[in-house]
Amino acid sequence: MRPLVAFAYYPLWAVAVTVAVTALRLGRNVGRGLVALCFFLAFWVTGLILLETDSTVALAEHVVPSGIIVAAGLAHAYADVAGASRRPVVLAYAASAAVALLGAVSPRLLYGPGARSPGPLFFPLAAVMGLAVVAVVALLGRSVLAARGLQQRRIAALFFGSVLATLGGGFVVGLRVLGLGDVLLGAPVLLLAILLVAYAVLSGELGRSRRVVMQGLAYAVLTALLSTFGLAAFFKLLPYLSPGGGASLPWLLFVLFLAALPLDPLRLLVVEHVGRRLFDRPIGVRDLADEIARVEVRADQAERLAELGRLASAVAHEIRNPLGVIAAQAKLLERQGAKPETVASLRAQVDRARRFLDDLLRYSRPRPLEVTEVDVLSTLRLAASHVRQIVGEGAPPIEIASEARGSIFIEADRGAFLDAATALLQNAAIALDGSAEGRIRVVVARGQEEQDAGFVVVRVEDNGPGVPEEIEARLFQPFVTGRGRDAKHPGTGLGLAVAARWLERHGGALRHERAPGGGARFEARWPARAEEPAG
Repeated sequence: MRPLVAFAYYPLWAVAVTVAVTALRLGRNVGRGLVALCFFLAFWVTGLILLETDSTVALAEHVVPSGIIVAAGLAHAYADVAGASRRPVVLAYAASAAVALLGAVSPRLLYGPGARSPGPLFFPLAAVMGLAVVAVVALLGRSVLAARGLQQRRIAALFFGSVLATLGGGFVVGLRVLGLGDVLLGAPVLLLAILLVAYAVLSGELGRSRRVVMQGLAYAVLTALLSTFGLAAFFKLLPYLSPGGGASLPWLLFVLFLAALPLDPLRLLVVEHVGRRLFDRPIGVRDLADEIARVEVRADQAERLAELGRLASAVAHEIRNPLGVIAAQAKLLERQGAKPETVASLRAQVDRARRFLDDLLRYSRPRPLEVTEVDVLSTLRLAASHVRQIVGEGAPPIEIASEARGSIFIEADRGAFLDAATALLQNAAIALDGSAEGRIRVVVARGQEEQDAGFVVVRVEDNGPGVPEEIEARLFQPFVTGRGRDAKHPGTGLGLAVAARWLERHGGALRHERAPGGGARFEARWPARAEEPAG
């Protein structure tokens, strides 16, 4: 094998296998097609390495045709990302398996010795494969134009990856068979194809899951570096460590065992130490043990909260039925000529009780998060519209601005973000209800400070009376409110508690401070989309 071939293709093989294994081991949202595609690319690169090694050229002749399975892997990955039909995937695997089997059994039908000349089926098969590639690329291209957001970027990565994999794989081999090129031409093109597929794999992971996968890849690189230098030094010293110059197999095994025994703990120590320097929330063994201890504490709290949730559900069920009867009786009283203000007051109290039950259930029995991409500005505008409907004519103007150009996306549960934003805006609007000079300003910015790095900060500020000092320290605890029962808009004391809990579950935080000109200012930190780093 030429040294340049090893230099070019060994890294491609290592990157493809590392991404595939890491995604398979740590990924939660990675489809099987993307993982399979990474393995197929690695297998294809293996065939090219064998083809350039004198002692394995004969074996490579049987292996290289199996590279067509990469096309089936692309179809499988596309079906995972786009949610498309599985029938074309089955057909793609069947057709590619037939070509791979043909090449494995009778490679001379495709090319001559060493893949240096065309065989009788080379040109017909090349034409069929070319048409198939054009069809797949056209399908991916249309899908890219039809998709939006993260799905569009993942399909676009597969689109360009398929083009590059075709050029760096089958096309380059075709040039070699025709005597027009060298397989080394495919190395940089295949590298780009593998990186695009890796992007499609990693971008499918959201929030904490993506951070785990990225740390897994980083730990793999660190482990490889340590193992490389450690093993190289060990084998250099091995002749001096083994009695008899290493001629005795029992002595060799004895020395190898004792030398390797501390190797893994040492590797873990170094990798975890470096990981703590690189990541805010590392996933080393000791870090995970500490996290388990914290999770056990939270689990105990969650169990108590679950009991509260079961109690709240029972209470809500028992109260909703009487509320329905009261609402029906209010309608009957209205028909019988009762005073309108009496009926309106009765209905207002029923609505208030229902809102309290809804808030209580949201706090005590939170639903699982459905993390996706959320357009912050458009969702804030929707929340502002909801608040205007709730508060009515007395609602102050709500200004929404962004310190960044274009749209800003976060990775969050859209319903949770909408609930939290509505709670913050509603509190501000109620505090200013009826004030002619009242204003609410919402500013969205990517985190600039070190503690805000990787977050999008949503700042809600008003010029109202501000939070009463006596409840400021307990502001985010349940059933704490600054509005009394007789207020125009009585509070349940659960709105901010629910919002703070949503932020906490997303790994963010909700904090309050007094605005410089008076009033209240709330800052909510939401995890930013990874493709849009802070700053």
